[in-house]
Amino acid sequence: MDEPSRQLFWNIQYPWIMYGVATIATAIFIWALVRIPRRCRVGRQANRFNRLWQRTVVFLRTAFTDIVIHRKFLGADRKDYRPRELYAGLAHFFIFSGAIIFLLATIVGVWEKYLTGNIYLAFSVIVDGFGILAIIGLAMMAFRRYVKRPERLDNRWDDLVTLSLIFAVIITGFAVEGLRLAVTELVNEPGWAVWSPGGWVFAKAFAGASDVTLRGWHTGLWWFHVVLSFGAIAYVSLYNTKLFHIIWDTVNVFFRNLGPRGALEPIDLQKTERFGADRIEDFTWKQLLDLDACTRCGRCQDACPAYRSGKALNPKKIIQDLKTHLYDVYPGILKLKPAEKPAEMTGGVITDEVLWDCTTCRACMQACPVYIGHVDKIIDMRRNLAMEKSRFPEAVREALKSLGTRGHPYRGTTAGRTDWTEGLSIVTVDDAKDIDILYWVGCSAALDDRNMKVAKATAKVLQAAGVKFAILGDEETCCGDPARRMGDEYLFQTLCRQNIEILKAHNVKKILASCPHCFNSLKYEYKQFGGEYEVVHHSVFLAGLLKDGRIKVKSPVSLEVAYHDSCYLGRYNDIYDEPRAIVRAISGRNIELPRRRTDSFCCGGGGGHMWMEEAPDKRVNVRRTEEILEAGADCVATACPYCLTMLEDGLKAKGAEERTKAKDISELLAEALEKVSKCATE
Repeated sequence: MDEPSRQLFWNIQYPWIMYGVATIATAIFIWALVRIPRRCRVGRQANRFNRLWQRTVVFLRTAFTDIVIHRKFLGADRKDYRPRELYAGLAHFFIFSGAIIFLLATIVGVWEKYLTGNIYLAFSVIVDGFGILAIIGLAMMAFRRYVKRPERLDNRWDDLVTLSLIFAVIITGFAVEGLRLAVTELVNEPGWAVWSPGGWVFAKAFAGASDVTLRGWHTGLWWFHVVLSFGAIAYVSLYNTKLFHIIWDTVNVFFRNLGPRGALEPIDLQKTERFGADRIEDFTWKQLLDLDACTRCGRCQDACPAYRSGKALNPKKIIQDLKTHLYDVYPGILKLKPAEKPAEMTGGVITDEVLWDCTTCRACMQACPVYIGHVDKIIDMRRNLAMEKSRFPEAVREALKSLGTRGHPYRGTTAGRTDWTEGLSIVTVDDAKDIDILYWVGCSAALDDRNMKVAKATAKVLQAAGVKFAILGDEETCCGDPARRMGDEYLFQTLCRQNIEILKAHNVKKILASCPHCFNSLKYEYKQFGGEYEVVHHSVFLAGLLKDGRIKVKSPVSLEVAYHDSCYLGRYNDIYDEPRAIVRAISGRNIELPRRRTDSFCCGGGGGHMWMEEAPDKRVNVRRTEEILEAGADCVATACPYCLTMLEDGLKAKGAEERTKAKDISELLAEALEKVSKCATE
């Protein structure tokens, strides 16, 4: 009995013609590969060829987690294994894995002499199995796009063509295989045909036709399949269709930012000719590559709190509008000659309203499977509005004015930097002789009446644990984060350099910050200007005190507590577990919100929105408050002064401030410690 095998060009004459067709398709593909990078080169330089070994390691790890196992669809957090989008994830996984296996099978199939016996049978069943999975995935995707029709999918003609091409290539491949099996194996049935399940179904359908007829159909369909397959490659390459994202996504992931997520790129104020991005050429080549890597999946749109609250901002649309603008400004294929009168980009293609809607929460970037930098582009365009065109919302103008003249954005306050210390024995660095850490209070905790309670609570817990700390007092000024996120890079750098000099004068090495915005800026952005410090957030520091036994909670508070993840603490800095450890220590009844950890919903205060006026029906904090109330918690805990303010305002707007309280974790911890202390005294 003959061994099972497959002849590569069975029943085909002049197979060399196929190589000619393949050469043409490959040439078109290579030309397309060159075309996109040429257009990206109109952007500014970006140092993304550094740390190549680290890039390679990170890329391989990301390729496995995000591409092979589809982490961002099936579970975005190592400690929170909830399927985010199980249906879409499985459909995409079936199509992707089927396409990859088919591609590998085509390459491996050239060495037909090794594909015999059991190796051939295993090869055949694996390839056909993944092909069937791909067909299932295509059906699932078509149902989702054209029957369920989720809002985030815009369903262009290219999407239908793409799905149809993949389906046609797989089906014709199975049909060609079925015709071969009907002639070579079904007639003399040795039981091998079933190991090619995709082709076997077609072979059964073709059974009964004459040998001559089957061979004729096989030859015609084989050539149709070849032309269709290589034609699909040419089509995808010529029109830069959605399938081409497989290439640019890979490149984009390799050149992703390896630095701190929360650190914006500084502007060299002495050398730059233009502040921020006003033209498409003002973006870096990597930012322009982002535009071609976008798959229009809309996951950023679904994640965006501004969009979900009814505002004009749509991160997906920003990327797509910028891509259209890039191709409008540089329409040439052979020569990159800019259009004579391109449309205005900042304030035109992307409107002022859209740019000021962003809270810089990074939910869009967290959701993006190909690591597109939406927020960085928005900030670059904000910089142009702020520093070149002086176009701000009035509230932003007033906040920046207060930052420049008073050193903080709270223009209406009459409080001083040390008023919150009344009744507490707290020393400034001028009076301190030996301290463990400097407590950076921050503008909110020092000057906002509600957040002064957080500063007091933090100080009380530190004192209870015997921590030697001091504050800067009247020397402390804003860290500059609001100015930078609102686009005024000059003001940020002024405040930053001023603070660095003050910290240097006091020989400060270790800083405790209770505001995630201060924490992020001091830890990562001050390094850009020579400020190197060990910076720790109060949630991490207080959790460490509990873990080390320096403070103990013996009687938990009788509240059902839900913890709200701050964007600048969570998505920016991966601090999720320490605040929850504190909540668990102080409450025996803690619950999780539906949207939490990496996919937490923003409070709405970042990016300068703490000081902006918003329409009542479009407030992000109200949307988040509604989720908290639906969860049924007695108290929502947070570790950010912005979140605390926005959530309290949301509770008041919903008339629920008596039913549900908003508190900082330091307040809850201080209350628990006071309870223990009172019980011990009694």
